[in-house]
Amino acid sequence: MSSWLDTALDRFERDNEDLALATHRVLARIATDAPLHARLLNTLSMLEHLGSRKIVATQSSAGIDEPTLRHVAEEAHHAYFMKRQAQKAGGRALEYVDEDLLAPAAARMYFQRLEAGMKRTLGATRATYLYMSMIVEFRALWFYRLYQRVLRETGHRLSLKRVLGEEQNHLHDVATRLDAAGEPTETRALRFLAAEQRLYERLLAAMRAEILDLAPSPSSAVRRRIGVSA
Repeated sequence: MSSWLDTALDRFERDNEDLALATHRVLARIATDAPLHARLLNTLSMLEHLGSRKIVATQSSAGIDEPTLRHVAEEAHHAYFMKRQAQKAGGRALEYVDEDLLAPAAARMYFQRLEAGMKRTLGATRATYLYMSMIVEFRALWFYRLYQRVLRETGHRLSLKRVLGEEQNHLHDVATRLDAAGEPTETRALRFLAAEQRLYERLLAAMRAEILDLAPSPSSAVRRRIGVSA
C-alpha cells in the first residue's frame, strides 16, 4: 500500500466530520421510507454504472491490463447489486430516469464536473483514470461505511460487506499504480479531494432539499432531526 495513503484517509475523515453528521441524518431519514430508499439505491446503481462506463470509455486500448478489467467488472457488479436492492425496496422495476432517482441532476453533475476538472489538469491520460478512480473511491468507502451503519441502526438486513471490500481494494490498487508511475500523487490528491468535497456537498444539499420537498409540511423538529432547514 502507498506510504501516504493511511495519512490521507485519516485526513479525509477529519475534513469530512461535519459532512458525516449531515449524511447520517439524511440516510437515516431515507432508510425509513421504502420508496425513497429505493430511489437512493437506484441512484447509487446509476453512479456505479457511470463509473464502469467511464473506465470502458477511457481504457479501451489493446494494452488494457488485468487490474483495470477487474475494476470495471466489479463496478458493473456494484451497479447490478444496487439496482437489484433498489427494485426489492421499491417493489417494481426502476430505470435511470429522474422520477426513479434521488437528486438526479446533482448526481450526474458530481461525476461530470469531477472528471472535467481532472482533465483540465491532466488531459485525457491514463493518470486521469487513476486519479479519478482514487478520488471517487475515497468518497465511496466513506459513504458506504456510513450507509452500512445506518442500515444496521434502522434494522435493515442489507449488507455492503462485499462492496466495501472491493472498493477498498480498488483504492489501494490505483494509489499503488500512481506511485509506480512516478506521479506526485499526494500533492495532486489533496487538490482533487478538495474539489470532490465541494461537489459532494452540493449533491448532499440536493438530496436534503428533495427530502424536504417530499415531506408533507414538516415541522421544525423534523427538519432539525434530518438536518435540513426551511
